[in-house]
Amino acid sequence: MSNTCLEILNQAVEKLRSEGVDRPRTNAELLLGAVLRVNKIDLYLNRDLILTPQQIEKNNHFLQERISGRPLQYIIGSKEFFGLEFKVNEYVLIPRPETETLVEIVIERLKSHSSSKIIDIGTGSGAIAVSLAKNQKNSSVFATDISSDALIVAIENAKMNKVENQIEFFQGDLFEPLKNKNLEEKIDCVVSNPPYVSEDEFDQLPKEIRDYEPVVALKSGQEGMSFHKKITEGAVDFLKRDGILALEVGLGQAKQVAAFLEKFDKFKHIEIKKDLGGIERIVIAVKT
Repeated sequence: MSNTCLEILNQAVEKLRSEGVDRPRTNAELLLGAVLRVNKIDLYLNRDLILTPQQIEKNNHFLQERISGRPLQYIIGSKEFFGLEFKVNEYVLIPRPETETLVEIVIERLKSHSSSKIIDIGTGSGAIAVSLAKNQKNSSVFATDISSDALIVAIENAKMNKVENQIEFFQGDLFEPLKNKNLEEKIDCVVSNPPYVSEDEFDQLPKEIRDYEPVVALKSGQEGMSFHKKITEGAVDFLKRDGILALEVGLGQAKQVAAFLEKFDKFKHIEIKKDLGGIERIVIAVKT
């Protein structure tokens, strides 16, 4: 049996397909690419490269992990988001394409600002904070997370993407670590992709999400909106007048979160925005 790059790749595709793994070729390419530390194009350019026994063993190990349900991004240790590369592991939620919509909206809303101060609540991998800092050169971002393990990943991602001088990271619950930092009523935007999975929905999640991604970054009380309400209430103290609140929400939650903002009576111009899949995904409002 040949041990060329192409042969090993094709064997991996068939193995993943036979085990019912979605997008078997994409998975096989990314896994073998991680083993050889090359991109997809190089896999095919080096199709006749003979793999070492150690490389084959490592690839087989990766394949077994993927078949067992471990997310691809955790196996290879990275995920692209908003055109940037991010380290990910089991301590952080894997950045999703729908969250790119949240980042796009915030960038658009802040483009007229010569400089801006942003708070990112529940930063996780730092995907939102880093992407905003990278695209808002004169911005200062204050990012919080309750998990010290998540913050280690976020700090590394800030350094990797060369925005560590624009972001300050704080460990603690929501706005708690930002109190007494002289930030009250000085923030242009509070942004968050908070946990929004209800208790009942959590049990219905796919195995690779439910069993591998951090529960603390997913579950949010009985209705899935407890964090949205807490962040809304906390944001009032930090936002300037006409400052922006931008929240990602779960499927079917947008109108309820918007209604809460309306009733809360501290915000105006409340809008719901759809993601690229046409799902109402972002609620945005302006402080009165």
